[in-house]
Amino acid sequence: MARLLLFLGALCFLALPAEAQQRSGRPGGSMPTGTISGVVVDDTGVAIPSSSVSIWRVPRRADRDTSLVTGTISEVDGTFQIDGIPPGSFYVDVSHIGYVSVRIEDVSIDRQSRNVDLGEITLAADVEQLEGVEVEAEREQVAVQIDRTVYNTADDPAAAGGTATTVLEAIPSVDVDVDGNISLRGSGNVALLINGRPAPVPSDFIAAYLKTLPAGTIERVEVIPNPSARYEPDGMSGIINIVLKENVDRGLGGTVAVGGDTRGGYNGTVTLSYGKGPWNLSGSYGFRQEEGFGGGSSFAQNLFASPVTFLDQTEDEDEEETSHSGTLAVDYALSKRTSLSASAQVGLRDETEIETNAFLELDATEDPTLAYERIVEELSDRQTADFRLGARHDFGARGEAAHTLDVEARYNTSINDGDENYDQRLVDAFGGGANDLAQLQLTTRERDREEASLEINYVRPLGDIRIEAGYKGDLETNYQSLFSETFDEATGAFVPDTDLNNTFDFEQQIHAGYVQAAREFGPLGVQVGLRAEVAQTTFSLLTTGDDFENDYQSLFPSAFLSYEVSATTTVKASYSRRINRPRTWFLNPFPSLDDPSNPRLGNPALLPEYVSAFEVGLVQFTPWGSLTLTPFFRRTTDAIQRISAICADNPPGIAGELCGPGVTTVRTVENVATNDSYGIELIQSLSGKGAFDGFRGFLSVEGFRFVSDGLTSAGDLENDSFGWGGGLNASYAVGPRLGVGGLDLQANVRYRAPLETAQGRRGAFTFINFAVRKALLNDKASLTLSLRDPFDLAGFNFTIDRPTLYQEFERKWGAQQVGLTFQYTFGQQDQRRDRRRGGERGGGDFEDGEI
Repeated sequence: MARLLLFLGALCFLALPAEAQQRSGRPGGSMPTGTISGVVVDDTGVAIPSSSVSIWRVPRRADRDTSLVTGTISEVDGTFQIDGIPPGSFYVDVSHIGYVSVRIEDVSIDRQSRNVDLGEITLAADVEQLEGVEVEAEREQVAVQIDRTVYNTADDPAAAGGTATTVLEAIPSVDVDVDGNISLRGSGNVALLINGRPAPVPSDFIAAYLKTLPAGTIERVEVIPNPSARYEPDGMSGIINIVLKENVDRGLGGTVAVGGDTRGGYNGTVTLSYGKGPWNLSGSYGFRQEEGFGGGSSFAQNLFASPVTFLDQTEDEDEEETSHSGTLAVDYALSKRTSLSASAQVGLRDETEIETNAFLELDATEDPTLAYERIVEELSDRQTADFRLGARHDFGARGEAAHTLDVEARYNTSINDGDENYDQRLVDAFGGGANDLAQLQLTTRERDREEASLEINYVRPLGDIRIEAGYKGDLETNYQSLFSETFDEATGAFVPDTDLNNTFDFEQQIHAGYVQAAREFGPLGVQVGLRAEVAQTTFSLLTTGDDFENDYQSLFPSAFLSYEVSATTTVKASYSRRINRPRTWFLNPFPSLDDPSNPRLGNPALLPEYVSAFEVGLVQFTPWGSLTLTPFFRRTTDAIQRISAICADNPPGIAGELCGPGVTTVRTVENVATNDSYGIELIQSLSGKGAFDGFRGFLSVEGFRFVSDGLTSAGDLENDSFGWGGGLNASYAVGPRLGVGGLDLQANVRYRAPLETAQGRRGAFTFINFAVRKALLNDKASLTLSLRDPFDLAGFNFTIDRPTLYQEFERKWGAQQVGLTFQYTFGQQDQRRDRRRGGERGGGDFEDGEI
């Protein structure tokens, strides 16, 4: 009872209204209470690198199952060290393909024995395995860790032949819209990391980048709703960390995958790895050719006009895209304690998109008065490159708590050039023929971005306290230009559009430092951190000579508490403060006229928005999986909100200046006063036993209330609405029951309920996928048949309902397709597949495994 009161008291302190608490970068909060270390060698005394080391908790009651706590992979010299192990009794499994596994019983962590050195662990060669006998263990699809939920997607049949976008569509609480933009718990302000580092493209191009990243290169996805002070504070709703497959086995190995679909697309992926002595090398190449289509419709009723008028609009899209992606990584061990690393990632993407927009204007009796077509042909060419150099030194001896220094330098560049041709022709509104197509407008755009950064992270123990500190400096430049010209019938020539032509030059410097400390008090873990940041932002409109500056300083505190009620129950609470910086196109006040009746423009006066996020969580392990229940609350100040300013309302500012003949709404962004979002999320992982052996997956349900206030140029945008959604991702290994070897079935369902917004209503969303996978060639190969959106449900609709305008939008994704993918694994990789382990790359500063 005293322990529980201690926890509740600390929780109350955490909830005090001080904007000075945020979660830090150690395992979500549960303090590292012990260390287990050792060295793995063969029977001749030679080190065995890349051995799997797993820590399993021995239950206090005989009727309870053992549970995986954490794990790691031994280093090049065979050594391993696992920090952050809570008090308790454990056994340790050590294994490597080609060797007999070893289990070490009766390993205890307590106040008298916090650092356990297992010494040399000798593995004897396994003749049967070396002759090809297959040994395989099934990995949990969902792993609940103290600060995050991990979804192991490497063997997800529904994602076979797809992209990172396909993988994210199956993750609970994550939504992907028709354009590939991702959101978490209903908020699009989410940061994307790749292997624990920022994605190698600017936020404006995240959706396009995810479509070039092959699903076959992804090991797992980590959802971190409340990150620590060690992480950059961008991403107000949290972080999605995509961890790519790491080929750590020695020797040469790799995977080849090829696939195609019924829409005419095809793809291929090759991964290779090689390790010898102090060297580890890995690389990958992916190619993708996609054919896509989609479309939508819009119906608007101008209630301000007298008499009332109508506009009916339909849109058809045809898209063709070719992409190439490649990676190369090299690690070199200078000594047992010092290593160097280098990596490069490049991407190329060419896209051709043709949009046909048909407009039909109607009078008060809904009789047609004017009809015309506008055809937009967009050609884009994008190149990205990301280069990193890193060094790591371990000051501590084996068996001691972590004491490390990491340094990484990064350079990133992206170029996105494109041309847009706008053609238009009148159509007889009463069913007659169409006029010849007239080329009305030509545009050429250029976007160049460069970013360089230096990051230093230092970790050391200080008595019973773990201290982490670091610095990151970042310099980003962004150059955008648009040149547009319109055909002049009087002169018969194209004339520059002086009101559209625009050159935008953006520069941002950010210098940040952080410190955090963690300690445990019996079953109670406490962690606090603070990140301080100075940002200098300048951008210029070279065409008009206007300059804008926005310099600001921010503090991002964090705090985390966790309380281990029992070996199967943990309660936790956290707080963090985060930021959402305006994207460059949010700031650029020059309009985009792909839809002339609903143009879009940025707002140079836009400020960053800040969020304070609170969470309380309960994690309960059950015989059939784990249950995670997470109530949350987020308050956003200076909230950035996309709005549609209705021209009939005579909006002020730059939105009003753009209103004119034929313009119904102007889409822009503004700061509102505050947004409050609170709700609850439930995730149940599923692992069948007995008659349901072979069934696994997860079920998720989330609900939230969203409250917004504030005045904008679109009027009073107060809103109070409730939204909810859920998902199911389930697979069943039916092969053993049918006597046909490896045969898996999978279903993936995602639903999002309708939501009332400040200006109208967003409709429901449903997405369904099915897949069947058959193992071939002694499990070295597989053939996967996937059915994507078989019922043609994917799409969305939106309604604006204001006193002066009623407008309905509907859009179909065109996602329906059948795909077939063949994958073959060779070398060391085939024997490594599906081996269960924890503590892999990508966890950042959260090195503990599952609870």
